[in-house]
Amino acid sequence: MSATTPHRAAPQPQEPGPAPTRAIWSLLILVLVLLVLLIGTGLVYVTWRHPSLGTPLGVAFGGVTFVVTIALALARR
Repeated sequence: MSATTPHRAAPQPQEPGPAPTRAIWSLLILVLVLLVLLIGTGLVYVTWRHPSLGTPLGVAFGGVTFVVTIALALARR
């Protein structure tokens, strides 16, 4: 080694970063949206074929929405 060249340490291996969480969340959200659309389409079809089920299905949907909203609100707290 000459006097003009500074000593360089060997590069340290970098630790692997976190898993590609953005891609995982994007796929999870896509799957959930497709699932909701599929269930919604099924409920619309059942309500169309059997109009008397409209009120019970609407109440059930409202109840599920309420429970999910409360769970998300408590989780963010």
